[in-house]
Amino acid sequence: MSEAAWSLLTTLADVPSAQSLAGLLTAEGLTVRVSSDAGVLGQAAPARVYVAAQQLHRARYLLAQRQFSDEELAALAGEQGPPDP
Repeated sequence: MSEAAWSLLTTLADVPSAQSLAGLLTAEGLTVRVSSDAGVLGQAAPARVYVAAQQLHRARYLLAQRQFSDEELAALAGEQGPPDP
């Protein structure tokens, strides 16, 4: 897909959160790409979530229906410890 075929959906605080959101959007049938300027895996850096341009409207609709907190995205990324007993 060419660069012009992608549209920026949102920017998140870190790559794991962006990858979690990308996974959820992919499960909804969207074509998603995550991009970050982090030089090293695990480096704290903002990450951008792109969707196929023709799917931008649907992606925005899905985000509007369900706003994810940072805590939810971290849990989806597997960063949260085991649940309390």
